[in-house]
Amino acid sequence: MADILCLGEPLGEFVREPDGRWRLGYGGDTSNAAIAAARQGASVGYLGALGTDLFGDGIVAHWAQEGVSAASVLRNPDAPTGLNFIEPDPAARRFTYVRKGSAASLYGSDDLDLPAIRAAKVLHLSGITLAVSPTLRAAGFAAMRAARAAGARVSLDTNLRLALWRAEEARRVLEEAAALADVLVTSLDDCRALMGLGAADAVIDAFAALGPGTVIVTDGANGARIAAAGRRETIPPAPANPVDSTGAGDSFSGAFHAWMLETGDAFEAGRRAAIVAAGTVSGYGATDPIPRRETVLAALGAQERGA
Repeated sequence: MADILCLGEPLGEFVREPDGRWRLGYGGDTSNAAIAAARQGASVGYLGALGTDLFGDGIVAHWAQEGVSAASVLRNPDAPTGLNFIEPDPAARRFTYVRKGSAASLYGSDDLDLPAIRAAKVLHLSGITLAVSPTLRAAGFAAMRAARAAGARVSLDTNLRLALWRAEEARRVLEEAAALADVLVTSLDDCRALMGLGAADAVIDAFAALGPGTVIVTDGANGARIAAAGRRETIPPAPANPVDSTGAGDSFSGAFHAWMLETGDAFEAGRRAAIVAAGTVSGYGATDPIPRRETVLAALGAQERGA
């Protein structure tokens, strides 16, 4: 059984290269987070559904290479795997989704692998998980409740996509989900759209009041603000050469949980996750540039030496 379980919709991913050609890869926000966690050395599995098509086969093979278990993933022969087309941009998200009627959108509460959830130490899902469809949303809430009942840490990344739902609905559902979360990850961009809040401490106050003991607010090149264990600290950004913002927040979330399980320190985990996010934006695609454990430790050592 995996220590970290991620729930959501994996996607076949086509990235437009600088020469205009499209390159096939694999993404989806919680899948990206799962791979980031696995690359830090964590035991990771996935919950959800894929089609029995070439894209679903490719995602399973990609996970196998990365050490992410697909043991709890359903394969639906009657529904396709969702697709995502990405036009890289260092500052913005430029995505086109082809996911209507996808296998993941049909995944429901009855499909959950409850023994795997009960055995996990962390359950991670996102606003996208809750926005894709009513059935996947119901599965997300059921998984959160099952994980909490088993004593697992529940993590929610707001990851707002207004192409999937209206801001009013998103705020209502995310506030309900935040009340079930132990760790809440969000961004200032999300919270400006959701709440009209543009200051990290105001965002922390708003979400902490709902229940999460740890709240993380990311702000791109300005770093992240973390509130945990009665204190708050700003984590500076790690050096980066941004070319594509795709997957940066996802990789931060996945890496944070891997390092949190290892160190038990949210602020140290945040510093290491910032290195992972910086590496992710410095290459093309959601997962190809995600740094591995040895790279993170080397960068951390350089930081400590003042190099």
